[in-house]
Amino acid sequence: MRKRSTIWITLSLFVLLSPLFSVAQTVKQKEVIKENDAKIEQYKKWLDQVGSKGLNFWLRLDSGHRPHRLYVGEGFEKADYSEKERFIEIFSRYLAGVPDKNMLIDIYDPASGKAIGEYGFGGFRLF
Repeated sequence: MRKRSTIWITLSLFVLLSPLFSVAQTVKQKEVIKENDAKIEQYKKWLDQVGSKGLNFWLRLDSGHRPHRLYVGEGFEKADYSEKERFIEIFSRYLAGVPDKNMLIDIYDPASGKAIGEYGFGGFRLF
């Protein structure tokens, strides 16, 4: 009898308290989503600054292909390797829509139309 009442109390507590845990988890998920959205917005502002109207790091994006084709500008060509890598990494995270994930990118020269690099599972690489 005592065992039965203990099980009954345990099940009752579980049923009554489980919505509280799910609400707390939902609130945490909303906070994470807000943080991610804020980070992606920062990426967008920065990419606008280094885009064709700014430092000319990139000219256009062809998202009709997978991986995405990113056509880079003069600013990208003049930058040192670490700046190029940082730019491509941020662009990749912006395309993915989540700060801790990356999108595959092929890097193209707009004048020749040829691939000059890539960003993917092996990291950033120029040919």
